[in-house]
Amino acid sequence: MLSFMKRKIAELRSCTSGNVLVLAGTGCFVLAGGVGLAVDTTQWYLWKRQLQMAVDAGALASAHTLSQGSTSTYRTEGADEITRNANGMTITVERLSTAPLTGGWAGDAGAIEVIATATAQLPFSSLFMDTGVTVRSRAVATAVSRGENCVISLAKDGVGINVLGTADVGAGCGVIANSGDDEAIRLVGSSYLDANPISAVGNITASAANYPADTAILPYGVASEDPIAPRNLSVPPTPSCTAATTNVRVLPRATSTISPGRYCGGLNVQGTLTMSPGVYIMDAGDFKVASTANITGNGVTIILTGTAAGNVAAVDIAGGSNVTLSAPTSVQNADWQGLLFFQDPALGSTRTSNITGGSNLHLDGIVYMPGGDLSFLGNSGQTADCLFLISKRLTIGGEASIDNNCPLEFSSMNFQNYRITLVE
Repeated sequence: MLSFMKRKIAELRSCTSGNVLVLAGTGCFVLAGGVGLAVDTTQWYLWKRQLQMAVDAGALASAHTLSQGSTSTYRTEGADEITRNANGMTITVERLSTAPLTGGWAGDAGAIEVIATATAQLPFSSLFMDTGVTVRSRAVATAVSRGENCVISLAKDGVGINVLGTADVGAGCGVIANSGDDEAIRLVGSSYLDANPISAVGNITASAANYPADTAILPYGVASEDPIAPRNLSVPPTPSCTAATTNVRVLPRATSTISPGRYCGGLNVQGTLTMSPGVYIMDAGDFKVASTANITGNGVTIILTGTAAGNVAAVDIAGGSNVTLSAPTSVQNADWQGLLFFQDPALGSTRTSNITGGSNLHLDGIVYMPGGDLSFLGNSGQTADCLFLISKRLTIGGEASIDNNCPLEFSSMNFQNYRITLVE
């Protein structure tokens, strides 16, 4: 019996007729395993990508909310956005907070860090793993500067910046409207605005023919802060008006030199006027410049105020006038440095200021009218090397030229154009 068993085993060992079947069976097992692993790996990759999209969306939503000053709701907004982008995944948020703990933006209170995980089991990998695979994603979003604004509309609704149909405006800087309206910035007809970037909290109405091809068009973005408000400037209570500074008028062909002071009833210039350096307060009367006027002034600030919103002084500069005005430097006046026109922010205004000029209009400094509207109509040859326009609403027309090639001291004021973006 034993010899029989030995003989059969020897015969079986020498037999090769079943090798192909054994190899085929083994190969099928390996092939099935490879296919199963490939399917699971693909699913893990898709989960990772889907989770990353949800985390990115949450970080952006939180950063946008935080940029608007909503420090109490940014977490809720971010979590809601993650849920909206989950697409059926069960996501666990490990961290959603400001000041990232790691990375290039660690410690930055203006940056949002989001870290989240998702765990799930798959058919093939579950044969070898008792628990599901966990994927993890991280995102950091914050406001990043995209350049500098020199035209800012502070209105929160309606049309903030309106570029007229025949305008040809060259701005060596960015323009921004804080309005959340569908037409926060409106470029219509054949108007052309050469500015970069063009930004708004709401939408921007324009066609590709209204701006250069390389312009960054940034609707639905971050509102601009009022760059002057942090200086906490207010209208000086002194000096008082005198007989010599009440209803002052410079007649045609007349020549006059005036000193800083409070001008009740405003200043009406039709002739030639030299303004000595200092602060001029237009109290319940306009700064009015006729087409026949010639005005020069270096280191001057013109304050616009009154007793109520309806009589706050406005600016009215007619086309054809010769006007050369520049704001004070920090050496000339540390309090009012950079400000050419300053409208009383405590009163607001229901009036519109008009600046119309041609080749003889030279304004350098900040035109600041936070509560009033401004119409700026340039003409052929009109230039401004250092001009910032800040108003509630702004209309621009003609061949206006605006630039911000300003002295280095202007860099201390925040005119930056910010955009919420993913940085990590």
